[in-house]
Amino acid sequence: MSLRRQVKAAVEEGRLNDVEKMIAEDKRAIRHALGHTYHPDEEIRATACRAIALAGRHHKKLVKSVVRNLVWAMNEESGANALAAPQVIVAIAEEMPELLLPMVPDLCRLAADEGLNEGLSTALKIVQDRCPGQVGEAMQEALNKRLDEGGRDDR
Repeated sequence: MSLRRQVKAAVEEGRLNDVEKMIAEDKRAIRHALGHTYHPDEEIRATACRAIALAGRHHKKLVKSVVRNLVWAMNEESGANALAAPQVIVAIAEEMPELLLPMVPDLCRLAADEGLNEGLSTALKIVQDRCPGQVGEAMQEALNKRLDEGGRDDR
């Protein structure tokens, strides 16, 4: 059976431990789990979101990339359907909130969108509670980085 089918079966049957094991052994399993975050069944969607969050234990860099892609998808100009993105972000916040710290400024901005507000506000609250003092630092780092990239306006 292909990896895609194995992940599909495990996610649909709620076998989170099996999905995590597949992800640990082969990072390509993450994209198969990610596809199920759009599933119409709430339990399957929740299992897939949790699997992405658990992937951070094994492939932090890849999960950070997933977060960046989800943030981009939530931007209006992306034209993407990002309805599942906040649920994935919340799951990551619950499992490994520190992975979201670099994206806090963008998540705050996106939380102003009525359709994204509930999920992203929940995620941001979790990050704030679980990473005390680090949210402000992440905001300051992002601001400094943007100033450095765009140059300073000394008028």
